[in-house]
Amino acid sequence: MTGAQVHAIEGCLRLKNRILGIGWHPDPYRHFGPGGVEEAEQLCADANADLPAFLGPPAELHAENLDRSEPSLRRGYTVETVRFDSPLPSGCPENDRVAFRLYRPTASTSRKVVVFHHAMWQKRWALWEWFLADLIERVPVAMMAGPYHFERKPPGEYSGESVCTPNPFRLFEAIRQWCWDQRALHAALRERFDLDPVGVIGYSIGAFNTLLATSGGILDLPVVSIASTNRYSYGVFHGVIGHGIKAGMLRVGIDEARLERMTETLQLDRWVRNLADHSVLYIEGIHDRVDPPPSLRRLKEALNPSRVILLPAGHATIVLHRREVNEEIVRFLNDTSPNLDHGIS
Repeated sequence: MTGAQVHAIEGCLRLKNRILGIGWHPDPYRHFGPGGVEEAEQLCADANADLPAFLGPPAELHAENLDRSEPSLRRGYTVETVRFDSPLPSGCPENDRVAFRLYRPTASTSRKVVVFHHAMWQKRWALWEWFLADLIERVPVAMMAGPYHFERKPPGEYSGESVCTPNPFRLFEAIRQWCWDQRALHAALRERFDLDPVGVIGYSIGAFNTLLATSGGILDLPVVSIASTNRYSYGVFHGVIGHGIKAGMLRVGIDEARLERMTETLQLDRWVRNLADHSVLYIEGIHDRVDPPPSLRRLKEALNPSRVILLPAGHATIVLHRREVNEEIVRFLNDTSPNLDHGIS
């Protein structure tokens, strides 16, 4: 696929979102508390003062009030939906019941599991089941709904609306809840399903969160980063999908300089140097403009990943290279998890 074709497809996807209002905030003030922007600015400053401490969950968390569906048989694997209470409730009932889907290949008895964290604004499990189909048929996969996504979406909102909003502190809160939820998820996989997590895959914001949490010692597993962003403020004001968030911020008085101050620690290249000896597979689309140059170059230089895969794709169109991506993931997991049950075939 040529660069022009990639940009045409990605442009159509952005147009679809614009028509549906996804990524836009007609009433930006509703995302703020009674203290308005000044209160949000102080809350961001408090989080920035010690981001790992702000995000970090307790060493032991458990999945409380867990319920699970009966497994259903698909072609080559079974799937069940599991729900439990978020250990860090937001006050939104729908969002505070974490959901994840557990996929187990019918031809494998592996007690290992790979955890997957999805991209922004996602509402359909089927897309990611299709994207990871080759992996799901080989090894168990747990796919967690991030805050305000899938079943966790409040009525009247699009999926992920309350994560990236004109109020930057809402993103800090969402990342913190994600960190606590994924720790409870890992405990549930071990305690309730007798499965041992051996790697974490993230796509877009899922990759950003995974790299950030791993850099801060919240996660300690091999990482597959797909289409990660780097600097939040730069992506909002210069990237191709930040226009709606940017418009809402400007309406409430947050310009680029103010946003950069409010989110100064939400820059991965400040943190990922901590992963110098960590196993990281880094996958990027060379036509990705969600966080445009030079941002991703700075991320790669700081991260110095174990292996870099550059695909002729944009941000979303990496999914069209799913077979190559899955093969790279399998190779990476076999290399980083030598005790993986006889390897992944």
